[in-house]
Amino acid sequence: MTHLKSALSIVLVFSLGSVQLQAAEHTCAQTGADSPLELHKHWIMKGWEKKTDAPEFIFATKMSRYYNLQDPAGIYWDNFAPGDNQLFDNAATYGANWEGLQANAESVTHALTEGHSELVGDKVSSTTIGFVGTITQKSGGVIPFNGRSQLGWRCDSGDWKIHQELNYAWVVTAEEIAHYYKAGK
Repeated sequence: MTHLKSALSIVLVFSLGSVQLQAAEHTCAQTGADSPLELHKHWIMKGWEKKTDAPEFIFATKMSRYYNLQDPAGIYWDNFAPGDNQLFDNAATYGANWEGLQANAESVTHALTEGHSELVGDKVSSTTIGFVGTITQKSGGVIPFNGRSQLGWRCDSGDWKIHQELNYAWVVTAEEIAHYYKAGK
């Protein structure tokens, strides 16, 4: 009986250790470059940016770091979304909707403003940032805007992914937002 208890104890210890190891493998970063707020900033400053002569913007390629395109269900709303729809329930559909705007833009630039916040949990998090942007169209038009973004993140297999998105932007003058670009340099 003692050997049986010892064997069961060893099995139990290894089982608990294995469960803890698996849980650790699926834990998302709480701080640093892979934490939700830093990812949110990177999402706007790198993900949605377009430099002159950049390769074609394909959402599934450029933005897969931020969205779970294997499980794309969520709520994605943006009042600036091109086309007739502003509300989407699928990240892939939402993202593909932006490809035309990016294709018709010579460049898209952003700068961060103020009011950044985060609530970080083990499995879900929420982040908010302020930002400005400028869309320079190939046709020569320029659209400067000011915006706010709130993202709902879910820890999917060890990576934070956006599953809820609420973005609101309004057109402004280039002069109104120029100081944000200067401050970022």
